[in-house]
This record gives sequence, C-alpha cells and structure tokens, in this order.
Amino acid sequence: MKTLILASTAVLATAGFAMAGGYTQPVVEAPVVEPVAAVVAAPSVNWTGFYAGAQLGYNNTEGDFSDDRGGSAGLQAGYLYDMGQYVVGAEADYAAVDSDQIKGMGHLKGLAGVKSGQWLYYGTLGAGYIDSDIDGRDDTVLTAGAGVNYMYNENWILGGEVLYHDTNDFDNTDQDFNQTTVSLKASYKF
Repeated sequence: MKTLILASTAVLATAGFAMAGGYTQPVVEAPVVEPVAAVVAAPSVNWTGFYAGAQLGYNNTEGDFSDDRGGSAGLQAGYLYDMGQYVVGAEADYAAVDSDQIKGMGHLKGLAGVKSGQWLYYGTLGAGYIDSDIDGRDDTVLTAGAGVNYMYNENWILGGEVLYHDTNDFDNTDQDFNQTTVSLKASYKF
C-alpha cells in the first residue's frame, strides 16, 4: 500500500506541475511598420503679375566704329503671365551706358520661358534703341537674348540676361557693329 500511495502521489504531483500554468498560446508580435514619409510637393511658384526693378550691366561693342566696352545701369518694368509649365510676358527697359560710343540703350521685348521650381529660363526677342555718341546718331535695331530668373520670395525676382543687338547699317551709315549686353537684375513683383 505504501507503494501505491507513493506512486499515486508521484502521478498527482507530476500532473499538478504539468497543469500548473495551463496551456498558453505563444505570443506572436506584429511586425513593426515604419511610417512612410509623406511626399510633399514644393509649392508651385506663380509668376503672373507686374514687376519693376533695376539692372547693372556690361556692354561690349565690336565693329566698324571701333571696339568699346563699358558698364550700364538702368531700370526695367514688365508683366509676366504664368500658364502652368510655361510663362510669357513683355518687358521694357532703359539703361545709361558708360562707354565712348554708346550713351544709352532701351528695349521693348517679348519673353517666353519654362519654369522649374523657383527658376524661370526664358528667351527674348524685340526691338532695341541705341543712342550713340557717334555724330549724334541713334537707331532702332533687332535684339534677341536669353535669361534666367529666380523667384527669391513671392515679391522679389533676381536674374541675369544676355542680349545681342543686330546693328547692321547703323542709322543708314553703312557701318556695322555688334553690341552684346550682360545684365544682372533685381525686380519687385506686385
């Protein structure tokens, strides 16, 4: 009997230990998913509006009269119209020129360009007026060029421009020269 009691106690003890915690289902942790960073598109820059500003430039004249170089300073005003990816507009400017041959230059030109973020890359074509120191002569000539503008903030535009002036037969003198202008510009957009 002693053996039976010992055997029963051993079986009960073993059964008690086995059932003590009961069956628990294993815990499977959900995988950690990193949040996807939201892609925020840069706000679209709107170029539409009137603007006015100042410019500083460098002029190079080569041709029949003589070679001449000089600085320039002037004002510009214009209007741009933003059509989404493309921008068109018109601009008028005038600059006093510090050189031996040219006293001043003015332009009336159209602009067409492509925008990329805060940048506007454009071409220009129009008429240029050149007031010379050569026997008091002046002439209206074809002008073409290219430029780039940067929208610093919603009101300020910074840029640069290169213009070429076709001055063949300047003021009916049968004399030709090439006039190239490089300008840095700053404008306030209204």
